[in-house]
Amino acid sequence: MNTIDISYTSLLIVFCVLIIPLFILFYYQTGLLKQAVISIFRMTGQLLFIGIYLKYIFEINHPIINISWALIMVIITSVTIISRSELKQKFFIIPVFLGTFAGIMLTSFFLLFFVLKLKNPYDARYIIPITGMIAGNCLSAAIIGIRSFYSNLLKDEEKYKYYLSCGANTSEALFLFIKNAMRDSFSPAIAQMATIGLISLPGMMTGQILGGSSPLLAIKYQIMIMAAILAGNIITVHLSIFFSKQKSFDTWGNFKKEIFNKNTN
Repeated sequence: MNTIDISYTSLLIVFCVLIIPLFILFYYQTGLLKQAVISIFRMTGQLLFIGIYLKYIFEINHPIINISWALIMVIITSVTIISRSELKQKFFIIPVFLGTFAGIMLTSFFLLFFVLKLKNPYDARYIIPITGMIAGNCLSAAIIGIRSFYSNLLKDEEKYKYYLSCGANTSEALFLFIKNAMRDSFSPAIAQMATIGLISLPGMMTGQILGGSSPLLAIKYQIMIMAAILAGNIITVHLSIFFSKQKSFDTWGNFKKEIFNKNTN
């Protein structure tokens, strides 16, 4: 069974479905209309460019190129996490990169080597989509987790100092902040996992079914990727906070305010 192709004319017709939602944004003066239109054009242009680019990567299918592309995704993910968390790149780029690298690449390689057991684990057909799916989900979780950790610490710094004054070391004083950050970051993902199959059919599973795979095979892949995404998310957020907090406090355990961007409240 071959997947039905979508002509570029039909692809343009797809955007008609956005007319009513965009009008609603305009009517209620949400201030989101311009951002939404720009995002739509960016999304379309970026995906078309990546589609053309990946076509050649898949044809070349060289391990070094494939791994390099996966690393580029990790780097972009790290930079975006820091930027959206309203933190300064110079303090966090290395810690967050280490956290995202561990969460994304190690999880991806585990699937490629030990679950799928591929003869060529660096095959572009597998390494790029799997790494991309894990990276995309890690991005959202890490932004929520890291932003929650540092914003709550900034807001309740007195509580942190109180724990220190009671004899707690830095790790003990930060325990509650890390706990709340992990809860904020993973509650939506865990809730989503509990409803998959009943309320929603995930993208990977739907894509495989549309591509001609049997529903059972599609379900196996979806279970695999959902488990990997949850593992990658938790590893990324935990290690990013663990490594970054080494840069966020001085020798005496004082919280550094200079780690935030100037526009942070």
